Formats: sequence, structure tokens, C-alpha cells
Amino acid sequence: MAAASKRIGRLKRVDRAAVGMITAGGIAVIVAVLGILVFIAAEAVPLFRPASLTPLPRVPGAPAAPGAVAAAPGAFRAFGSDEYRKYLYAIEPDGHLALLDFATGQPVRRLEIPHVGASTVTASSRSLAGGYLAAGTDDGRVILMQVRAVPQYTDQTMTGVALELRDRGVAEIDPAHRAVRQVSSLEDDGRKFVAALVSDREIRWWTIDADGATTVAELHVAEPDRVTQIRLGRGGTLIAGTDRGHVYHWDAQPEMHLTDVSPVSRTPITALEWVLGGNSWIAGTEDGLVSGWFRAPIGESGTTAMVRAHDYEPQGAAVTAIAMSARERSFATVDRDGTVVLRHFTSERTLATLRTDLPVSAAFITPKADSLVLLHPGSVDRIAIANPHPEISLAVLFGKVWYEGYAKPEYVWQSTGATDDVESKFSLIPLLFGTLKGTLYAMLFAVPLAVAAALYTSQFVHGSIRARVKPAVEIMAALPSVVIGFLAGLYLSTVVEKHLVGIGLMMLLLPAAGSSGVLLWRLLPKAVTQRARPGSELILLMPLLVLAAGLSLRLGPGLEAAWFGGDARFWLSQAFGVTYDQRNCLVVGLAMGFAVIPIIFTIADDAFSSVPSSLTAASLALGATRWQTAIRVVLPTASPGVFSAVMVGFGRAVGETMIVLMATGNTPVMEWSIFNGIRTLSANIAVEIPEAPHGGTLYRTLFLTAALLFILTFVVNTVAELVRQRLRERYKAV
Repeated sequence: MAAASKRIGRLKRVDRAAVGMITAGGIAVIVAVLGILVFIAAEAVPLFRPASLTPLPRVPGAPAAPGAVAAAPGAFRAFGSDEYRKYLYAIEPDGHLALLDFATGQPVRRLEIPHVGASTVTASSRSLAGGYLAAGTDDGRVILMQVRAVPQYTDQTMTGVALELRDRGVAEIDPAHRAVRQVSSLEDDGRKFVAALVSDREIRWWTIDADGATTVAELHVAEPDRVTQIRLGRGGTLIAGTDRGHVYHWDAQPEMHLTDVSPVSRTPITALEWVLGGNSWIAGTEDGLVSGWFRAPIGESGTTAMVRAHDYEPQGAAVTAIAMSARERSFATVDRDGTVVLRHFTSERTLATLRTDLPVSAAFITPKADSLVLLHPGSVDRIAIANPHPEISLAVLFGKVWYEGYAKPEYVWQSTGATDDVESKFSLIPLLFGTLKGTLYAMLFAVPLAVAAALYTSQFVHGSIRARVKPAVEIMAALPSVVIGFLAGLYLSTVVEKHLVGIGLMMLLLPAAGSSGVLLWRLLPKAVTQRARPGSELILLMPLLVLAAGLSLRLGPGLEAAWFGGDARFWLSQAFGVTYDQRNCLVVGLAMGFAVIPIIFTIADDAFSSVPSSLTAASLALGATRWQTAIRVVLPTASPGVFSAVMVGFGRAVGETMIVLMATGNTPVMEWSIFNGIRTLSANIAVEIPEAPHGGTLYRTLFLTAALLFILTFVVNTVAELVRQRLRERYKAV
């Protein structure tokens, strides 16, 4: 008795230890999952943190502004700094470039601008990139130059920065030698472009190519418009705002010609600026309105025109300056009252607002987009910018956005482009759509086969056959998804493309062959069928299925030649406008369905096998056939387990990465066509992660994508469990 008591006590202690270990393991799993979710959320949440504008101490000693500023608003724009924020520089009326210390505002030195001579600088401008400056004089000339910052090193340590002023030539812009009221210049693809306002309605446009050939054009606005702002864009295109709220657009290709007159406002255009890339522009007006414009297709004719794509929060007073970022599409607008508003061109976000107490003569954003500098009469304001993710908002992630060059607002994912000028497009809707679309086609292929096979294996075949079939199907689950994706991308996609009509015919003939096999089995003498073991009908069904598959592939080329002109893909394009991609959702459905089938089959087979034998015996005893028993008794009773199997398969398909990555073109398009490619949430993470710098917008957007994938699977599993419990109660499953 004592030994038995000790043994029982030892077993109880072992049992308690096992329970404790299992409980600790479960808690650890929950904590680990929650920890992963918290980490993902912590990396994604900074996407939605607002930007900030933090004023730094105001510095005195601002350079003098030309006298033309008061008479011609916007004439003085040549105000900037080097990328290291060591110096501020500005063109002065007497023909010098004044250098000031960025931190203190104290004068450092003055560089003489070449070719000015006895003339006076009446207008100046600075290009957004490259440090190119232009100085218009009172005798109708424009002097071109470039400011270059050269870092100084001692023992491989940067000790300072030297600013160099390089001569870029002189443009004899006006034969009549009228004073330049406003000027704009840039260098693009080896050519220099200059535009100068010389009267209320006349603009002189000048260009010189790499061979020295000069072209001059005389441009006019229609009466009674008077020009208030001019700005050159990429390729020498020119925009000019007027006092009647119009913006004229001239294109330099093939020669200078007027293309559009955009009705921006009923009040004067007071500020005008090209966006990074030189394809879109921003206009500010006397009544404080700010809008973004670019050229876009109109209708189905293929013609293009300037469209008002973006409207921003009104400024509240006349917009006097627009400062563009040279790194991304953020910009700052300054009004007559000194209020500064930081915005983003594409997302239309108002990022931050700051009120100053002095009028602003000029403004610019430093080359690294980390500071905004305002020029006041007699002083300079430096404002630190914290603007980590300006292009992201809920509207951008989940709404339609009108992107540059698009005919209308659309859902688009395009995180990177050939140049930094390309708009980043971060809509997650195409990825969600692709995830659901790929999963849908995979489930359409996998669920009927897996559930029907599980029902047949558990209810109809002999136990010895089931003992071989189930392990064989379960072995399929051990195949690495990368192998399935590899075979699907390199082999299956080419087979489907070559035998497209045959594959379609196979989807019709295989069910017909299976049904015919069942009918033939029933027509056999009962003496034969009764002696055969359950499941022996496979001996008849399998040859018929193989025959149907072979016949489909054999008839495919002939039917394609007879019905589809010998090219089914071209016929689809001509008849329905459907584009056939070699790696498409049909291939994904077959490959991913093949990967999902073992999971659904195994769980569903266990559910069917768990149905009490008393229920099936009672049904058969009442005269029901085995098929009637399977459909009307076994399937409803096992429906909670079957539903769980389908949901587990759904979660497997949603999270699948390698098959989708290798079997589709990873094109984030939103079309239901089975012949198009897709991009899913999981595959997008795999594709984009090498291009995502740590802490950047793309990096955090990928974490947000992972969070969405986590939430999607969590919601699906939760709903599945609720439905399973209801089905369990309804059919009293045990």
C-alpha cells in the first residue's frame, strides 16, 4: 500500500508539472504573438506622426533685397544655402553674392558676380536643384552662375565648406535693353534655359544647347491679362501667372508654343512654383487658395490638358512665396501675414503650421529638407523641419489619389521609380485586392477537391485504401512552397500558356468523365459491385479521368485553330480586351491550391471520421444509400470541422509568399481576370524589403502591411471560430 501511495503521489506530481509546463508554454506562445504584434505596430505607428516646425533663434544681418521687390512681387528669389548649412547666400542689387553664416547670420564675405559691370540687378532666381542662379539686370541681360559647396578636409575629417561662384555665361535676353522684372533659369540635359519678364505682357524665352546654338522666343499673354509670376520647368517649358487668375503654359517641344491657359482663380496669381520633377506646378493666389496642376489624359481620344488635380487647405491671406523641397514633394507656402504652412503635393496633407510676426520677402527649404529659411526685412528666421513621412495618410493608403500623369484618381502601388522625381504611390488596396483574388482562385480549386476527397476517403473507400491515401496526401504538405512556386513559375506557366484551350476543356471534361464513371459503375452487375471492396470504383474512374485529360490536351490545338483563330490569347485581347500574362492567377490558383489541399483534406477527413458510427448506421438502417448518408448526415454533422478546415486553408493561402512571388508577375493591378497577375500583401513584403531603407517610409509601410496581414488572419480565424461554434450547436457535433 505504501509503495502504491508513493507511486500515485509521484504520478500526481508529474501530472502537475506537466500541466504547469503546458500552461507556461501556452502563455509563452501568447506573449510571443503579442510581442510580435506590438513590435510591428511600434514600427508602423510613426507613419502617422505629424510633422513639426520648430523656430530657431532669429538672426540679424539679412542681405538687402533689390528695390524691384516692392514693385514686382516675386522678383527676388535667389536666396539659398549649401547642403551642409554652413552659409546663407543671396544676390544683392549691386551685383554681389552676399554670404552669411547660417547659424549666426553674420556676414562672411561678398563675391562679385561676373559680367554685371555698371548695371544693377533687378531680379534674380535660384533653381530647385544644382545651385544654379540667374541675375537679371536693368539693361536686359541675364547673368547665369552656379554656387558650389566644396567641403574642406584635414586628416579625413571635414573642417569646413568653401563656396565657389562659377560663371555659366550671359544671356542677351532683350534687344531693347529693357529692365528684367522677373527671371527664371535652369539647366537640363546639357541645355540652358532662361525666361525673363520685360513688360506687363511680354516674356523673353532664351535657350542655348551644348553646341552653342541659341534660340530666342517672344511670348505674350492676351489682354487684359498682366503677368505676375513666371517659372521655367523641365525641358524649358514655361508657366506664367497673371493678375486675372490665369496660368499660361508654353511647351518647348518641338518649338515654343502655347498649350494651355488654366483658369486657376478669379484673383491674381501671387506665387507659382514647379514641383520636384518639373511636371507638376503649384499656384498660390491673392485670396489664399493653393492648388496643384499637371498634364493628364482627357477622355478616350488620347489628348492631354492641364488639370486641377489637388486643392489644399486655404492659406487665409495672399500667398506670397512657395518654397519647394528638393528631396520629396513637400512644400511650404507663406502668406502676406507671415503664416507658414507645410504641405505635401500628392497626399494634400497640411503637415504643420507656424505663425511669424514679420512679413516674408523670400523663403526656401534647405537641400536636405531639414530646415525652412525665411527672409524678413533686416533678419532671417530659421525653422527646423521634422517631416519624416509626409506622403502617408489614411486617404493615400486606402483611398483613390490623383497621381501625376493619370487620367483620374486611382488606387496605385509603386514605391520606387527610375529617378527620385517619381511620385511614391503607397495604396494598399491593390495589395489587399490581390491577396483576396489569389486566395479566391486557390480556394475555388482546392476546397471542392479536398473536401470531396476527404468525404469519399472517409465514407466510401476500404480501410486499407484509406490507410494509403491519407498519408500520401499528407506528404504533399511537406513539399516546400518554394519548390511548388519554382515549378509553377518555370514549368506550369509555360504549359498552361501552350495548352490554354486544352486546360479550359479539361475543366469541362474531367467532371463529365468522373460522373460517367460513377454511372458506369452503377450499371455493372450487382454480383460484381457487391463482391468488390468499397473504393474499388477508382479502378474504373482513374482511367476515365486520365483519358479525359489526355483528350482535352489533344483536342485543344484543333479547337484553338477552329474557334479562336489559332491564338486564344490574341482572341481574348481582341474580343474582351483581356491581357494574358504568362504568370497569372490561373497558374497561382493551381499551384497554391495544390499546396492548400493537404491541409484542408487532413482536417476535413478527421472531421468526417469523427462522426459517430451510430448516426451513419441509423441512416443506412432506415434505407438511405451511402451517398445520401454522406451528404445529409455526415456532412452536416461534420460541418464545424469542415468549416475549420476551409478557414485554415484560407489562412494558409492568405499568408502564402513564395508561390505567389514566383508564379505571378507581381503586378499590383485591380482586375478580376484570371489571366492577369497579382501582388499580395505577403509577396509585396518579400519584393520590397531589399529596397526599404531602415526607418524610411517604405520600411514602415511594409510593417503596416504585415500588421494588416496579421489583423486579416486574426479576424478570419475569429469569425471562423464563431461560425464553427454555431454550427456545432446546430448539429450537436461532439
